[in-house]
Amino acid sequence: MNKQKRRRFKITITIIVIGLIIVIGWRFRLQFNDLVHAMSNRQLLIDTFQHHGPIDLITYTALLVVCIWLPGAPVAVLAIAAGVCFGHWTAFLLNVIGMTIGNFVAANVIPDFFKTPTHGFSRKLYTDLLKIQHPRLGIILGYTIPFIPSTVINLAAKRLITRREQLLGLCMLGSVTPAFLYAFGGDAALRGNLKALLPVVIIGALLFGLIWVIHIDRKRIRAKAE
Repeated sequence: MNKQKRRRFKITITIIVIGLIIVIGWRFRLQFNDLVHAMSNRQLLIDTFQHHGPIDLITYTALLVVCIWLPGAPVAVLAIAAGVCFGHWTAFLLNVIGMTIGNFVAANVIPDFFKTPTHGFSRKLYTDLLKIQHPRLGIILGYTIPFIPSTVINLAAKRLITRREQLLGLCMLGSVTPAFLYAFGGDAALRGNLKALLPVVIIGALLFGLIWVIHIDRKRIRAKAE
C-alpha cells in the first residue's frame, strides 16, 4: 500500500473521529454547562454525567471503534471517560463491544494500509508476538495489556490468526480485562472512591508484566530451536 493511500486512510478516519466528537460534544453540552454548578455536590455531578440515552451510547461506541482504527488515538482515555460518563457496568459493556469490533475490523483492514513497526518498543513487541510459542494466547495477552498501541497487536493478529471467527473470539477475550479496568477506574475516579480506584490502578500496573510473559514465551522457541 503506497503512502498516498495510507495518507487518505488516516485523513478519512480523522474526519470521521472529528465528526463523532462534534456530535458527542453537542449531545453532552448540557452536562458541560451544568458542570460548574455541580462541582460542589458530588452526587449531582454523578447524576449530571451519567444520565444518557441509547443514542449517546451508540455514538460513543462508534467513536471508540473508529479511534481504534487510527494509530496513536487515545483509546484508553476514551474508555476511561466512558466510565465517567455512563457508569461502570454500562461503560464496561460499551468498552467490550467497541474494543472487540474495533480491533477485529482493524486486524483485517489496517495491515493493508500500514507497514510493520520498524523501531522501538513497538517493533520489539511485534517481533515477540510473531515468534511466540502460543500465538492465540499471545494475541489475547497483547489486547489485555493496558495502554499498549492496539495497532501493533492487530498487525500481529493478522499474521498469526487466519480464521476470522477465531480472531473475533480472541479480540473479545482480550478486551474484557482492560474494558473492566477502564470503566470501573473512570467511575471510581468520578465518585472519589479511592478504595475502588486503588485496586484498579494496581491491577493495571501488574498487567504490564504480561509483556515479559510474551517475551519469555518467545525465548522458549529460540531455546528449542538451538
